[in-house]
Amino acid sequence: MLSSAKPVSIEIESRSVRVAQLVEGRGRIRAIRFAEQSLPADYRWEPGGDREPLVHAIRQAMEKAGIRTRTAIMAVPRGQATARISAFPPADRSDLERVVGYDLADHIPFPLDQVVVDWQSLGISRGEAGLTDVLVGAVQRDVVREYLRVAEDAGLRPAAVTIDALALDDLARRVPREPTGLTVTVAIGARASTINVSEGDRLRLTRSVGLGGQHLTRAIQEDLGLTVHEAEMQKETAGLGLLAQHPRPSRIAAWLENLLGEIRRSALSFGPAAVSSILLAGPEASLPGLKEAIQGEFGAAPIRLAASELFPGARLQGDPREVDSCLLAIAQGLQSTGGSAWQISLVPQEVQAAHRLRRLRRAGAVAAVLVVASMMTWYLLTASGLSQRGKELAQLEEQAEAAALQSADVEELKAERDRLRRRLSALETVRLRRHLALELLRSIALYAPDDIVLSHFRLRPDQALEIRGTAPTATVAADLQDALAGSPLVTQATLVGIDRRSAQRGQDAERVNFTIRAALWTQRKTPATAWTLARTGDVR
Repeated sequence: MLSSAKPVSIEIESRSVRVAQLVEGRGRIRAIRFAEQSLPADYRWEPGGDREPLVHAIRQAMEKAGIRTRTAIMAVPRGQATARISAFPPADRSDLERVVGYDLADHIPFPLDQVVVDWQSLGISRGEAGLTDVLVGAVQRDVVREYLRVAEDAGLRPAAVTIDALALDDLARRVPREPTGLTVTVAIGARASTINVSEGDRLRLTRSVGLGGQHLTRAIQEDLGLTVHEAEMQKETAGLGLLAQHPRPSRIAAWLENLLGEIRRSALSFGPAAVSSILLAGPEASLPGLKEAIQGEFGAAPIRLAASELFPGARLQGDPREVDSCLLAIAQGLQSTGGSAWQISLVPQEVQAAHRLRRLRRAGAVAAVLVVASMMTWYLLTASGLSQRGKELAQLEEQAEAAALQSADVEELKAERDRLRRRLSALETVRLRRHLALELLRSIALYAPDDIVLSHFRLRPDQALEIRGTAPTATVAADLQDALAGSPLVTQATLVGIDRRSAQRGQDAERVNFTIRAALWTQRKTPATAWTLARTGDVR
């Protein structure tokens, strides 16, 4: 099986951009391309702000990683999204849509028409008998559109917009865990941290807390009176080991207590159940002293997630120092390989409809080219056959002339010669009709109104030409009928069907389907000759 490269996954952090691409082959992930690119030191991107430095960083990261795909999966940070798990009565998706909307309206500070919503059933509720757990994800429509604009500015087509907390859950699922124990997965970012709580293979809680590596840097700076650069160096080298100093740095201690408190509160949301495992991810997961502090608080040694262990056998193509920082971006790519437990995508419906329409138009153009190519091939083969028939006729004429001098069967040979001439004349007529049919198809392709989309073209011997397609209005379809009727190649063109009820929904709700039937020239019109067509080069 040949290798298949998937869309690029893009994770936007406050200080850098991370990209990743999974390459499949023989039913498994064979390679992972990844890279991290820093943003300008004085630049902080927020939806609605200047996108140019961000787009430039994405392009640099993709070039650095050797990624050349034109599609992308974007991830919205958990802090910019609503992601809650609620229990609802069992229902199909159409019935559940209204119930989800009513429930979500009580938990978001803006109207429902200003958000993009998607949800996924998790199965029978583990907390409420007879109900089904459903994870509902929602992001403000303007925020989603801003992420889509970033992708489009980078020359990419968005394949999906997801929430980074779901990618974090996909990473946790790749780690063996107890069927009933609680697993807490913590991704510590620069400005915020995401905390997921799972029970077995079921995600039970996901939340974002405004506590990240930048807050620890500021605490070190204030406790020790250092510059920002010096505080960053201390964080990377000494980390939480600074708490051993006397007097004990109060702000650093407060940062650690807040982090441990948020983990404890998340786990206690489901009662006093013991935490069986704690997983760490994110650029700050390697903070010195963090693992020891967590083990001392919860009694379980935390596991730092590593790409080499989560994706064994896959070639890691990139800077080894960046691979674990790119874990969330790598996990986003699982959605395109079938390796993700989540199918939630927050691309607005109107954007999806526009993408579908573009794909249909491209498919229609390809179909038209294939029809023309097949008819041209048939025409060339027919012309070759006629040439061979002409040579055979010439040979028979020579034989007939010789037989007239040598045999009494000259009349029979003349009759055969006349029959072959009639046959040649008939074939010549067929050839000319096929040539004119090709010219007619070229005329339709060149002069049909721009808003016409052709979906069907049928031309069979002894049958009328039939064209089907869609138009914005019946008037535009009638314009195409008039253009055909005025062609010297057609004796009659009739608009036999206008159907508005079968028009597509979405952006093309006002389009109509039409059918036009036309008869090629007959004895009632003077037939155009191949020489005339070749000379004029145009048929109107």
